[in-house]
Amino acid sequence: VENMANAIKKISLQRGYDVTQYVLCCFGGAGGQVACLIADTLGMKTIFLHPYAGVLSAYGMGLADIRAIREVGVEKSLTPELIPQLVQLMSSLETQAKSEQNQAGEEEVVRKVNLKYEETNSTLTVDFDSDVAQMQQAFEIEHKSRYGFIQTEKSLIVESVSVEVIQKMDTPDEPLITRTRSLQEAPPNVQLVPMFTGESWHNTPVYQREDLQPEDHITGPAIIVEKISTIVVELDWEAKLTERNHLILQRKG
Repeated sequence: VENMANAIKKISLQRGYDVTQYVLCCFGGAGGQVACLIADTLGMKTIFLHPYAGVLSAYGMGLADIRAIREVGVEKSLTPELIPQLVQLMSSLETQAKSEQNQAGEEEVVRKVNLKYEETNSTLTVDFDSDVAQMQQAFEIEHKSRYGFIQTEKSLIVESVSVEVIQKMDTPDEPLITRTRSLQEAPPNVQLVPMFTGESWHNTPVYQREDLQPEDHITGPAIIVEKISTIVVELDWEAKLTERNHLILQRKG
């Protein structure tokens, strides 16, 4: 748990993001078993579990847009005079990227610039803008967020530019599910099993995911079993099912 929490810290806290203000998205067959423990370690209070969380990577690949990316080095100072050259470079990159794509369907083109301070190696990526001041401001905001300071006395260097062509794929709408039980009627539990949590043993109810309905509330400790994963609702946590069959785990208090 500590290792997984540290991995999340590396891509969030160390980049200036306060994870306590975010929702933890859980994925992987074993992710639901440790999600509450990881959230507790990080100080996060809400967890999101998609109905296909156990195979979320495969599900996402099946629905993902098709992308082609091209990048080229520049290594020149960011000045208004450089903008026409960058536009020309990115136009060429866009043509190359589009040559890989099936022309059918909606396309989105994303242009990025990798900037750094002169005499440094750390680059930050910002959206391309024909206004140099806009890109400089975006860079300084990101630099301040990640490193805690900016160096206004240093010039900005365009290390490279990139163009990503995104071909949008049709994604099916997630079906809504309806409640057939009264709000006062709790979901049935399959059995009680002993589970050690909160430094003591608890007789813990086990629920089948397919037996849950919208607005059902499961108070931890509890176990929710699905076909592709198992979810552990720890002590002081509560699970709620939404009409889109999403499970939301919320820390109480």
